[in-house]
Amino acid sequence: MSRADPVVKLILLGNGSVGKTSIISRFTDDGFAKVYKQTVGLDFFEKLVTLRGEKRAKLQIWDIGGQSIGSKMLGKYVYGSDVVFLCYDVTDEKSFSDVEDWLRMVTTTFETQRDTNGGKKKPPQIYLCGNKIDLEHLRKVREGQHDNFIDDNKLNGGFFTSAQSGDNVTTVFYDAAAKAVGIKLSAYELEFTKKVLAVTVTRDNNNNNSGGGSYNDDQSKQIEEEDMKHGNFQDFLAQAAAEEEKKKKKKKCCIL
Repeated sequence: MSRADPVVKLILLGNGSVGKTSIISRFTDDGFAKVYKQTVGLDFFEKLVTLRGEKRAKLQIWDIGGQSIGSKMLGKYVYGSDVVFLCYDVTDEKSFSDVEDWLRMVTTTFETQRDTNGGKKKPPQIYLCGNKIDLEHLRKVREGQHDNFIDDNKLNGGFFTSAQSGDNVTTVFYDAAAKAVGIKLSAYELEFTKKVLAVTVTRDNNNNNSGGGSYNDDQSKQIEEEDMKHGNFQDFLAQAAAEEEKKKKKKKCCIL
């Protein structure tokens, strides 16, 4: 009889609007929510991941609302977690400074609560996650600050993600799940988890770019008109054929 797949409880913590729900959505459904809706209370997701060969893990992902840091239930949600992602928005300095409060809450929870045998529960692996790296032009929190926080607080590691583009999202979930069950995936193995999706930029009624990197209608029309001055692809082929024929005639005249 085959052994049951190990369960890895992974929790994302951080202020509201840092993108926790979007990160989870990108990983579990390969989608990005274009309309932001703050999580109220708790959302729970589950995904079976294949780590190496036939070795798998059942990844339970808990999304706790940013407003719940003062909730009496928060400690119960966090307790028993194997992995914690402390998430912040790289364009929001306050979300980064508040990560210290979230870390303190996790530490306190595991120091004060006891397991069924009366001893301290093994603390989770804690990682620092800087999200929204696709908004580099709006970035406020630098890599040095990110790295210093990891070193100063002796975290298990850290990484940067973009829920919008999908950059690094799948990789960090697989890497964390593998380490939680005692598997260290090689750089080669992690390469197969990397997946960056095309960024979809939406605009409001005032033609403002929500993603900060797309052309508006007037700019797109101007570019299209410039391209049409040079003709389409068929025109280009016809022109090239004419030039080639002209060269042949000129060469023939020279021989005569």
